[in-house]
Amino acid sequence: MIMRFVLVTTTVLALLSCNSDRNYPLSEYGRDYDGMLDTLLPFIAGYNDTLPPKDSITRQKLMAHKLDRQYEWMHYAEKGNTAYFMVSRLESSLRKDKYAAVCGKFTRDSQGKVDLSSYEELFWTWKMKKDSLSYKGDILFSIAVENGKLDAYLPEKSAGYWIEFPSSNVYYDKAGKAWKTKLSIE
Repeated sequence: MIMRFVLVTTTVLALLSCNSDRNYPLSEYGRDYDGMLDTLLPFIAGYNDTLPPKDSITRQKLMAHKLDRQYEWMHYAEKGNTAYFMVSRLESSLRKDKYAAVCGKFTRDSQGKVDLSSYEELFWTWKMKKDSLSYKGDILFSIAVENGKLDAYLPEKSAGYWIEFPSSNVYYDKAGKAWKTKLSIE
């Protein structure tokens, strides 16, 4: 049973990686990615209570966090009224060589600015080396944009480390703009 799953997963991954139409180059959209990251950073970094940054000290803390964690754009796509994004960041590890990605979406207001009320995170990956993150990130982002059906990559269903959350115990609370744990009553 496990061998069959591994074989099917490997075949699907090979087919997905061969399709060049699934690449989402940043240059295609001509956006101010650094400015957009600065706008989204309070959410991604868990500083939701500082929105908008109320003073220069808060802004300085966010920018220090951005540099320290080495945030980088991986992907960006617009589909209809919705913008999808994926950024990577350095995660704690002994060798400082592990990264994780955050994938989310938002809409734009009538002036084209990010509508912060629509911000939603779709998933976080496990931390991994950059080459693995690049490979897995390409596949996960393509699926998120094209059909959003990432169930096969959730922790309970995948044989490898793909998506850390959501999971059967962790979900994204859209109202609170944060990941939360489900209470389990046994």
